[in-house]
Amino acid sequence: MPHAIPPLVLPDGGRRPLGVVCLGHALVDRLAEAPPEVVAAAGLELGAMTLVEAATARVIEQQWDHWQEVAGGSAANTAAGIASLGGSAAFVGSIGADAAGRRYIADLEAAGVRCVAHPAGDGSQTGLCHVLVGADGTRSMATSLGAAGELSPAAVEEAGIAGASVVYIEGYLLDAPPAASALAKAVELARGAGTLVSLSLSDPFVVERHREAILELVEGGEVDVLFGNEEEARSLTGAASLGEAVEALRRPGLLALVTRGAAGSVAVSAEALVETPAEPVAAVVDTTGAGDLFAAGALHALTSGGDAAAAARVGSLAASEIISHFGARPRADLAALVAGS
Repeated sequence: MPHAIPPLVLPDGGRRPLGVVCLGHALVDRLAEAPPEVVAAAGLELGAMTLVEAATARVIEQQWDHWQEVAGGSAANTAAGIASLGGSAAFVGSIGADAAGRRYIADLEAAGVRCVAHPAGDGSQTGLCHVLVGADGTRSMATSLGAAGELSPAAVEEAGIAGASVVYIEGYLLDAPPAASALAKAVELARGAGTLVSLSLSDPFVVERHREAILELVEGGEVDVLFGNEEEARSLTGAASLGEAVEALRRPGLLALVTRGAAGSVAVSAEALVETPAEPVAAVVDTTGAGDLFAAGALHALTSGGDAAAAARVGSLAASEIISHFGARPRADLAALVAGS
């Protein structure tokens, strides 16, 4: 058996005008530091994403005077990371017809991302995600979807998927029926255009809630590149160990990249398995966006003709930069960081 995983076969030889179209919830991220007891008092699951009503979001908002705000959401973070790496990326989401939505578009476009974000038709406000970060870097999220959950198939049709090498989809979309329909439309358009499909498992609780739907996509051959952490991979496959989960993900046509925090990552395909160590960091400040930036680095490498080993290495470099400071946007020039490594 070969010891390397060959590069992906990119549509049109990788000459399409757009690298990656990222599809996800458009959420204004508001970050603040908070100890575990405060997270528990807010009724949130430590280290996970909890969906909350707008009233609960307002209560959490009032707990702190100072929030760090940025246009976020998992897929948007990935798109911004790809742009920082020198790649071309677009983001597709749904916002409210409000000031927060206008700031959201301006923020992403300033980061070099083409933003296709239309106001929801039901009058919902732009979605919010309050991110509470512990002293050890663990982030716990309270998400009020608002307009983000109203992402429509019509918006996806405007995204230019046929002109992209890959469409990247966050699993969080499965939590909102309209957005889940948009996910299905993205897969349909990608398959019709020969665009590769990449899916992020997003969160262990997303996998628990939508395991059958995700398995249908993966086992049906609709997904070319799968991202998830060790817990998500075990939850999806029902495996008791990482080794069993990785073997369960070994199938023709699928490249699965499983992150393991400080233990690095594992890339597996039908041909081989590649283990990559994590990039060392002086201190873990905030893990918000670590998986998103790993995906950004990996997708940029893959769409640039790199193999799985290159994808894991660039993903690890991008993730190491993001966990070394507060917030999910790169502070360093990721392209320069990778070039100097």
